[in-house]
Amino acid sequence: MRPDALTLMIPSALSLTIAGLFLAGVWYYSRWESALKWWAAAHLVSGISVAILIAGIITQYVLLLAVGTVLVTLSPVLIWAGTRQFAGKSVPIPMLVGGLLLWVVLSFLPLGFDRQQVAMFGSFMIWVIYLFAAVGELRNAGEETLTTHRGLMAMFAIHGFIYLLGAIQILMGGFTFGVAPPIDSLFGLIHFEMVLYTIGTTMFMLLISKERVDRHYKEAARTDSLTGSLNRGTLCELAQRTLDRCRTHEAPCSMILFDLDHFKRINDNHGHLVGDEILRSFADTVRGALRPNDLFGRYGGEEFIVVLAETPVETACFVAERIRTAFAREHRFHDGRPLDATVSAGVTDDRGETQLESVISLADKALYLAKNGGRNRVERASEALPEDGRSQFRIA
Repeated sequence: MRPDALTLMIPSALSLTIAGLFLAGVWYYSRWESALKWWAAAHLVSGISVAILIAGIITQYVLLLAVGTVLVTLSPVLIWAGTRQFAGKSVPIPMLVGGLLLWVVLSFLPLGFDRQQVAMFGSFMIWVIYLFAAVGELRNAGEETLTTHRGLMAMFAIHGFIYLLGAIQILMGGFTFGVAPPIDSLFGLIHFEMVLYTIGTTMFMLLISKERVDRHYKEAARTDSLTGSLNRGTLCELAQRTLDRCRTHEAPCSMILFDLDHFKRINDNHGHLVGDEILRSFADTVRGALRPNDLFGRYGGEEFIVVLAETPVETACFVAERIRTAFAREHRFHDGRPLDATVSAGVTDDRGETQLESVISLADKALYLAKNGGRNRVERASEALPEDGRSQFRIA
């Protein structure tokens, strides 16, 4: 017995419904990614709509066919909303429902065209538009470069292209509303491809969500939880690599060692919560003055290090002075009370040193000069440590 397209619609409905329930369950129990709830809704709505269409074709009940068509057209809109959420963007209501409402209005207005043909053509074109819009959202998902993006983008693009071919055939009169299409037609192929689309998109949706979570945990392990800067271990590892790279390419490499002045006094007079706020604010000030590839991390307590690759020490001194000035200007008061939070900085270049500890020691000497000279200033490393004191920092 030769199967027909109606037979293929049954596994389509089942696979979409099961996939939707599975994605919803993953989202509910793990809360990995809010986009999963949109994608779960898209598959569930699509599965239910295909089931309603099957019932409508069998019974030839026009209302079931109309409801099924409306619901199946909602699915790509929800897919697009999920990709917007994944990209960290809001889901604008006009774009979420505008296309769907316009399609419904055009399908029922007496425009002198075959309304069923208009309805089916509009439904297919909404799939095309929103699926390719979803591809665009994934492609421009901020700083994300998850390897599984391409797989999900490919699934959306292939599915959208098949619906585009279907829309063209509808215009050419190759589709009859309410009748199961021949299995060897393009519309029969759509239901076969729908099963592959469902399995593929579900797999990639889970993978990109898990990959993002893994990246988040890796990033958390590399950063200081209070300031968001690199933690000491990661900072030293990356700084040594930067030093080695600059030495290999005979490029200058400079370092700035910062220390907040009288930080204990700030904690004692204003409380540790204010102290934490000052640390976070200083980190924000530093990040605002650096290039994307510059290294910035918390070396310990109120001590921070900046490593500037391919940067001469004169430029590093300018950067340090700009940070010092901005920080002092912005922290003269806190809640109307005098604060006068300031920072001292020691600046050095690598001077041919191959070990990070040696470069930190040079910056340490310069920081000592700044502290001994009255604080709230920037000093460049001299050739030797001053004889009237010792460095405040211990290199570990």
